[in-house]
Amino acid sequence: MPDSDGTTKRIPFTCSLDCGGRCELVACVRDGELVRIDTPPNRPDTLDMPRLVPCLRGRAQKRLRNAKERLTSPLRRVGPKGSDQFEKIAWNEALDEVAKRLTDVHDQHGPEAILHLTGAGSFGGRGFSGGACSDRFFSHWASVTSSFGNMSYWCAQIANQWMLGGTDDAIDLAALLDSRLIVLWAMNPAENRLGGNLAYFIAQARDRGARVALIDPRYTDSAILADQWVPIRPGTDVALIAAIAHVWEFEGLVDADFMASHTVGYEEYRRYVLGSDDELPKTPEWAAPITEISADTIRSFARDYASIKPAVIMGGWGPQRTRYGEQTERALITLSCMSGNVGIRGGGLAHQGRHTSDRIGAGSLTSGPFAPVVKMHKVTWAQSILDGSLQPAPQMAYIVASNIINRSAGTRANARALEQIDFVIVQDQYFTPTARYADIVFPICHDLERPDLVSGRGDLHYNEQALSPLGEAHTDNWVFTQLAERLGIREAYTGGKTEEEWLDKFLESSDLDTQTLRSKGILRTQGGVRPHLAEFRDNPVGHPLKTGSGRIQITSPEAKEHGLPAIPAYIANKPEKADEYPLQLVTPHNKLRANSSGHANPWLQRLEPHRVWINPQDARTRGIDPNDLVEVFNSSGTIAIPARVTERIMPGLVAVSQGTWYRPGADGVDMGGCANSLTSHSLSPTGGMAIHSERVQVRRRVS
Repeated sequence: MPDSDGTTKRIPFTCSLDCGGRCELVACVRDGELVRIDTPPNRPDTLDMPRLVPCLRGRAQKRLRNAKERLTSPLRRVGPKGSDQFEKIAWNEALDEVAKRLTDVHDQHGPEAILHLTGAGSFGGRGFSGGACSDRFFSHWASVTSSFGNMSYWCAQIANQWMLGGTDDAIDLAALLDSRLIVLWAMNPAENRLGGNLAYFIAQARDRGARVALIDPRYTDSAILADQWVPIRPGTDVALIAAIAHVWEFEGLVDADFMASHTVGYEEYRRYVLGSDDELPKTPEWAAPITEISADTIRSFARDYASIKPAVIMGGWGPQRTRYGEQTERALITLSCMSGNVGIRGGGLAHQGRHTSDRIGAGSLTSGPFAPVVKMHKVTWAQSILDGSLQPAPQMAYIVASNIINRSAGTRANARALEQIDFVIVQDQYFTPTARYADIVFPICHDLERPDLVSGRGDLHYNEQALSPLGEAHTDNWVFTQLAERLGIREAYTGGKTEEEWLDKFLESSDLDTQTLRSKGILRTQGGVRPHLAEFRDNPVGHPLKTGSGRIQITSPEAKEHGLPAIPAYIANKPEKADEYPLQLVTPHNKLRANSSGHANPWLQRLEPHRVWINPQDARTRGIDPNDLVEVFNSSGTIAIPARVTERIMPGLVAVSQGTWYRPGADGVDMGGCANSLTSHSLSPTGGMAIHSERVQVRRRVS
């Protein structure tokens, strides 16, 4: 669709940054050049199906596409790993070398000596993302070593499986309009955008009379949506929930009928809360020194949550990224059950929103006959290399769509691990810190430079190619097609189809109006609001959960198998070296970055410079003034970063937002301020990241 001047094409596309928003955008293209990013006009805007208005991350795609770190040609390392010493190399030469290396390692050491590491990258397409293409490629070639685990919500996923049988815990956004109380439990929709227009619906619900409470150690931008801010010590959420449960039991506020008919094992948790066995009632007075929330505040909040219905808890991922994160998630599910809000409009527990719609079915790339050999944990992969426990010892790593040095805990250890691997390939859009440790770097197209499908929550988006690739960049699929040709598996990998033919096949697998999808760029399905667990609530016998009992499991035999209590009891986190590292670290997401995507955009960096949040009380005791350059350090590493002295964070706590790129100086100090330079490979009992249990110290940096 041209602009009024008749020369500028307006091409609809969907932002696919890994935040979950999937917001609608328009690429304005003139003479093959991107002139600006706009929003689509004349879209219906209703409460049930509102327009997805993009944030600055999405609207800054022009600058991100043209960032100085953008890769435009294949590169070969000519200096030490970790240096910036690379030379340009022709595609055929690079592909030939990689294919030969793959073959040599396969024949001499076995395919398990090849590591395949991937992630969401900058592009979250469902068709030809880097992860999808590389998974298909290796599945048609050999059983290489891969990884397991989840960097985002592992503990929540495990607890959900134990208690609910793994059912989807998203809430239809329109259902929030029926909520009378919305509890943002470390959820920050104003900045993170998880669930698209979640903040919009919360604001609409508040205008309709809903009360909003924010439980978070930081006064985030989402606090503007809230009537109450309750700052809490990270890692103590389970104690707060136990105290709320005690108030409810003592005052007769528990939905006893729901607990009796829909749950099993509640009596054991009830005895824990009342202190029947350990003679330690979990009163608000007990919880107050643990959580640093006054007993009066706990009691008042408990009564409000019990009396205002329907009530929903929107939970963030941060609380479960602790040493006992499984307990936090289990406690939140238990509390939601005790309130009786499960399975009703406007109630329940959810970690993300979805649009009011039926899920859209469309195909995706399928796998071949070779399954990966899953050996490495996604958090401790580097440690398994460094300590020699990964056998056979890796000879080669193929990293696709992942700035793995940054995104994994223990950045310095990650860098050392890549240094030990003989040959590393990185396939990415940008020259990331991970690419600095590569032997060969492949440049990949931006999402505006290739067609693909993007899945929303009930929406399907078709992104046509709006621009020609910069320089010599190609799609992930093209790269793997070329490698497949050299390894003799081209027909198996491509299935005899082009990318466009594959996209057509994906669409043919569903009953979609493909013509409308291609012309408008988005297809939405309208449907009724479906409260989470509604069928189970109405008929727990006819619609049982996929648990051992068919009901919600308050007690979990699986938890005991992992050394946890059978019930969601509070376990104190006893930090090591607390005197040496007295401040607790949290690493929240940044509103201007999606993980580490967006760091390469100087425009966004200027809007909100990278800072460590520190309370004025903690700053004064250390002689730190606003904007002083400080060092945040522990046994994992040291970062240099300016200080933001603010009362928006609790005393005893510092916050370094994740996603800035690792940039070690000559003294080993990370001048990029990468949060994971301060985190370790510590895990929860089931294997979740425990990064929010880390401790640090802060001092002024002496130049």
